[in-house]
Amino acid sequence: MRKIKYLDGLRGLAALQVVFHHFVLAFYPALFSGTDIPTHLPNGVEVFASGSFLNLFWDGNFAVCIFFVLSGFVLSHKFFVKKENEIVTASAVKRYFRLALPVAFSVFFAYVFMKFSLLYNLPAGEISGSGWFASLWDFKPDFLDSLNQGFIGAFFYGIFDYNKLLWTIACEFLGSFLVFSFLAIFGKSKSRHLAYIFLIVAFFQTYYLAFILGVLLSDLMANEKKMLEKFDKKKIWRTTLLLVGLAFASFPIGRDPKGTMYAFANFSWLGTEPPVFYHIVGAFFLMVVLLESKRLQKFFANKLFLFLGKISFTMYLLHFTIMGSLSSYIFLKLLPIVSYHGAVAWSFLTSLPVIFLVSYAAYIFVDKKAVSFSHFVYEKLFKRY
Repeated sequence: MRKIKYLDGLRGLAALQVVFHHFVLAFYPALFSGTDIPTHLPNGVEVFASGSFLNLFWDGNFAVCIFFVLSGFVLSHKFFVKKENEIVTASAVKRYFRLALPVAFSVFFAYVFMKFSLLYNLPAGEISGSGWFASLWDFKPDFLDSLNQGFIGAFFYGIFDYNKLLWTIACEFLGSFLVFSFLAIFGKSKSRHLAYIFLIVAFFQTYYLAFILGVLLSDLMANEKKMLEKFDKKKIWRTTLLLVGLAFASFPIGRDPKGTMYAFANFSWLGTEPPVFYHIVGAFFLMVVLLESKRLQKFFANKLFLFLGKISFTMYLLHFTIMGSLSSYIFLKLLPIVSYHGAVAWSFLTSLPVIFLVSYAAYIFVDKKAVSFSHFVYEKLFKRY
């Protein structure tokens, strides 16, 4: 089946948002934490912005929730269209092999920079006041340990010292198999709506809710198209849903919402992480609107976003190490010459093309190879003729 291009564009923009998020965490930490110290902008701008709608523009957790909703949708879409059990089997067999090679490469990438002392995040983080950024890669690299984390630890044990972004991989991997299990057991059942209800309740306070909502949306698109078309005719509801989704997406995750415009929505029944719920629902609402909005589809299908979608996985995996090395180095070298904001701006603007270039090379030589290898494994070892 052909890819739905605008979904690739959405994925690409979400990956870019994660890059923005980490630059904010590294150089303007108060925009995330909402604390008075350290700040780099006058008049409490950072503290205010951290609890406002502006948070949407650097909210990396919302972007991650988009990834998870997209995974649930994409991994189930072909099954709901064709209703073939082999699709689920093939996807399940391929999943680890498709993810493992890029993940392991990202860990090895960080290992090389650590081994040759090319990371400058410690002094950069000390100057910016980002204790989080300064504390990264604070251990002695070991090649065998990096291999173990890349192929096993990140997937099954939640160990990701070399690349902190890999906290999402275990969730992505297990969430994928939650999707496959649902499709295998309930995919053709006429009463699967009961299973949706049960799973939504069961995973209400976790990231796995995003995968279930993605599957639900895929099911509706394939089997209840008329319902979505009726929704499309009522543009006021579509606009309202989009605005509510974006409002949910901007719910702060790095600070207490008390004293912000979101304080009224911090309900105790949402558990310890209300932002996770709001970000997932916001991503779901955005997807609902996107699937029925020609304007949004055209927006996300532009060439830039499609390019970003193509390199989204490798950009997500590799940009962090580039930030800790090149970005930090440029920042430190420019700081004695230009203002703090100028050093950050030049660091970002110089690093972004490098991130794109390195990510594209990794897409060609690693990511595409991983896809091909996963097909090879299934065809040679598992497929029944």
